[in-house]
Amino acid sequence: MSTEHSPSARARLLDEAATAGDPLLEELRALSGQAPVRARVAGWDHLRELSRRDDRAAISALFAQGLPPGELDGRYEGLIMGRLFGIPEAALANPLLAINPTWLGKTFDAASGTGFNRLIPLARYAMRVIAPGYSGLRRVADRMEGFDFDHRLDTGLIEPHIPVRALDYGVPAYRNPSVRTFPIKRTRDEIVELLPGLYLGRALLTMRSGEIRTIAHFALREPVTGLRA
Repeated sequence: MSTEHSPSARARLLDEAATAGDPLLEELRALSGQAPVRARVAGWDHLRELSRRDDRAAISALFAQGLPPGELDGRYEGLIMGRLFGIPEAALANPLLAINPTWLGKTFDAASGTGFNRLIPLARYAMRVIAPGYSGLRRVADRMEGFDFDHRLDTGLIEPHIPVRALDYGVPAYRNPSVRTFPIKRTRDEIVELLPGLYLGRALLTMRSGEIRTIAHFALREPVTGLRA
């Protein structure tokens, strides 16, 4: 398991990523030092466009330029990047996601190293169909919470083997589903930082054969309240 990175190590990783580089990402990283909100909004718009085009090559290249995320704490808005892929169930899931993705984002607790996903209320009805044995969804105000995870700094399980924040859904106490239609218990999310407050993730699924596949990408961002524009 990886440890937290020192400022000098983080600067080295930033230089390496810039050398690899997406010019827009380089520009946004430079801008974020002076205008973090503007940089984050522009970065989110760029991710939304890549998602609209389902440009997996560009999304994967951005992920490879990611930096190890520091402490994640609180609520983050989520965006599913493009389509699910690499599994037969994607043919069923993608039309549904196009109508309503149901997923709102993730909430992290830095102190305990735990977290959960947030979904729209309609998700509880969908889960009755795709994961009928799962009882971990909780109604909280105007949303559903569930699919809990533990998180820690680690190294990517597949290429690129870079520092990531890894989300483990396989903790027995969470009783996450592992059914064919929704095998989240066998899923591991890996997250990198693109800009302060803006993150890109990939979902890895361990197949019954032991093969590990990327099946989706997603983005997260912090609320912009209180930051200098």
